[in-house]
Amino acid sequence: MPHHGVTAPGRDHPRSGREQGSNRTWGTPSLGLLLMALALTLPDSLALWTPARAHPLPDQGQHARFSRIVPQLRNTFGSWNLTCPACKGLFTAIDFGLQKEPNVARVGSLAIKLCKLLKIAPPTVCQSAVELFQDDMVEVWRHSVLSPSEACGLLLGSTCGHWDIFSPWNISLPAVPKPSPQPPNPPAPGAPVSRVLFLTDLHWDRDYLEGTDPDCEDPLCCRQGSGLPPPSRLGAGYWGEYSKCDLPLRTLESLLRGLGPAGPFDMVYWTGDIPAHNVWHQSRQDQLQALTTITALVKKYLGPVPVYPAVGNHESTPVNGFPPPFIEGNHSSRWLYEAMAKAWDSWLPAEALHTLRIGGFYALSPHPSLRLISLNMNFCSRENFWLLINSTDPAGQLQWLVRELQAAEDRGDKVHIIGHIPPGHCLKSWSWNYYRIVARTRYCCCRLTARLLK
Repeated sequence: MPHHGVTAPGRDHPRSGREQGSNRTWGTPSLGLLLMALALTLPDSLALWTPARAHPLPDQGQHARFSRIVPQLRNTFGSWNLTCPACKGLFTAIDFGLQKEPNVARVGSLAIKLCKLLKIAPPTVCQSAVELFQDDMVEVWRHSVLSPSEACGLLLGSTCGHWDIFSPWNISLPAVPKPSPQPPNPPAPGAPVSRVLFLTDLHWDRDYLEGTDPDCEDPLCCRQGSGLPPPSRLGAGYWGEYSKCDLPLRTLESLLRGLGPAGPFDMVYWTGDIPAHNVWHQSRQDQLQALTTITALVKKYLGPVPVYPAVGNHESTPVNGFPPPFIEGNHSSRWLYEAMAKAWDSWLPAEALHTLRIGGFYALSPHPSLRLISLNMNFCSRENFWLLINSTDPAGQLQWLVRELQAAEDRGDKVHIIGHIPPGHCLKSWSWNYYRIVARTRYCCCRLTARLLK
């Protein structure tokens, strides 16, 4: 008999015993939706070696996947004849149930089975990845896709709720008209020249092991647990390997040691991604160890040269997980930003450290007439699952950028912007607003990002 306005599927068409048995595990739309969420997240986290693509990029990440599965979800829920009150009651119950830790673990257990069944990753990676991601993912989906208004607006239409995840938004630009462009004046012969060193994607693997298999079944190889290669193939080299491998500490130390004599450099731009790609098996302690170890090496070999970092997507754990500042408590990124501020306080002034602690971005003036802006591009990333809750200018970073650029324009400063992810790889609204801001500003901008240099 239908329960709470839901008509049981197949009531008029008896199913086989196998179908009935499988329905006891997968039959509720709520569980299927949540498992689909975890399954959709895992490929982004484990597909580590996709090469950078030229602009313009097709839709990808969470938004594109939602577009593909929404018709399937609507058909599934439509077959249950779900009414609006029943829909909201169902998702309210889901929200209440997922606040209980045993239910989160139960969802994770089923997601592990799904990951293995679909062969998204090797079984051990499925196990570790789901256990690492499940708490944050369930928290995000509770406050976004699974909230009664969002879910029922998506599944039943605007008469039952309001689906506005990844909806368009606008940044306010200055009311001051843009100054007329002026042709650049080339520097006079013999004018001073600044040398800037660019570092990015160092990816230190503390478990790198010479001689191991560089083509193992895991997403990251050349490390303890990768096993030995077959006799027909060489193992991982002493300094590294051109394969799905990261670098041993000795290689990074040799690199930095060699850069000292190659100077002098006036400053260093360092655009993130310090830890290794073993994203299925990382802890906060692991990430902080990578941050402090590599920062200490940079200071040791580059000496008093000022270094200006940007935050990469691999600095956090789970990977790509950068909650906006309105997320507080244990889920927040405060643990990471505070550690960065402590590690980098000799490079950054107090004003820069203040915004770094809030949202991982900052601005400063390395030289007269030059403003450097370091953006936290994780707040635009398609793979940052926390943006499902609210993707509208996370941390107010773009509106802050408008103020910084207007102040630079008023002073007649030139501007360098650094960050880890190019704007063309961002969510559409963020990217569109960013280019509006840059196009409005007279002296903006020379932009340097990690993926432009790979």
